[in-house]
Amino acid sequence: MIYDRAFFDAGISRVGTRCEKWDDPAYRKADDLPMWVADWDFQCAQPIVDALKNRAAHPCYGYPCADDNDRAAFCGFWERRHQVRILPEQTVMMPCVVTGLRQAVLTFTQPGDGVLIMTPLYAPFSSAITRSGRTVVDVPLLKGEDARYNIDFDAVEKQLEKDVRMILFCNPHNPVSRAWEAEELRRIVDMANAYGALIVSDEIHADFVYQPRRFVSMLSVPGAEKCALMFTAASKTFNIPGLQQAMAVSFNADLLGRLSDHMETQGVTSGNVFALPATQAAYTACDDWLDGMLSYLDESRKILADSFAALLPEAVVTPIEATALSWIDLRAYDAHSDSIDTKLREKHLVLNRGTIFGKENGDGYMRLNFACPHATLREGIRRLADALKR
Repeated sequence: MIYDRAFFDAGISRVGTRCEKWDDPAYRKADDLPMWVADWDFQCAQPIVDALKNRAAHPCYGYPCADDNDRAAFCGFWERRHQVRILPEQTVMMPCVVTGLRQAVLTFTQPGDGVLIMTPLYAPFSSAITRSGRTVVDVPLLKGEDARYNIDFDAVEKQLEKDVRMILFCNPHNPVSRAWEAEELRRIVDMANAYGALIVSDEIHADFVYQPRRFVSMLSVPGAEKCALMFTAASKTFNIPGLQQAMAVSFNADLLGRLSDHMETQGVTSGNVFALPATQAAYTACDDWLDGMLSYLDESRKILADSFAALLPEAVVTPIEATALSWIDLRAYDAHSDSIDTKLREKHLVLNRGTIFGKENGDGYMRLNFACPHATLREGIRRLADALKR
């Protein structure tokens, strides 16, 4: 199969598949165009489909077990795509990255401890902290005149001095589409080691970084072996989040062992009968699909820039260095995300309200998922412009 522009232009109808994005009435009404949740409106790579069909063809679905090939597939992919050498024994399987965030907070902190995050940020980071009885320590990112976000290192260090025990880090950053650079990661690692804090780095969007930027894993930073856990999955990369399989990685055997022991105590199990073969296929046989999608999404970035310039010239789109998500400042048209959302729904468009990523520094913003056919993307921006036109 050829994964070219025509393949991704075709998209796929997901209505009637018990799809949260398209079928859940809590999120989508009739005629709504959903461009919110971070899954993609593209057909999966054929080797994944074939792996699922082959497994489903065997008429018994008992308890599965992961084998050496599952971990080897993951390790091979990360060395091939990111030049990060991971050994199988440096990995622990888990259901999803969000599960990992909560388990890490519970494993390595105590009730009332402060856990540092940098908003605007994917909402499950803060809920992983609050629902575990810990305290959110928010160090907001700094937005430059170019709309690019940066880390407030001085503020991070001040909080670490106050005995913050953990940093939940997003690399690349969702929702501000930032690909962190090696020097930025080095500063975070150096501070964590200096103050005895643990870094948990969510790298689920690692495969979505656009040239001339490149992805740098927290694991590749000198000193990270002392203080860092990395969580990732094939779910975003290959559009298989419904299969529920992810991986925790650390070059520190003690940290990884403690996390694994805690998950076992909590009854957290991983590796379901369909996720195992599908994920192995994704990591070993789908690079051509991924390359085709990245090329297509690179074109989507250009469509976003041109369409906003033409239709909503006062909107400020944060530079998209990574992810398939666009962070849009619409305060020139309306100061509040809730009222923007109301206007968009009148035009049958559903985006993420900026306030779910940060109540103060997200208001007036919206997040748009552009991993969809180009025709859908253009229609979504048209509806957005119609909703906010003066």
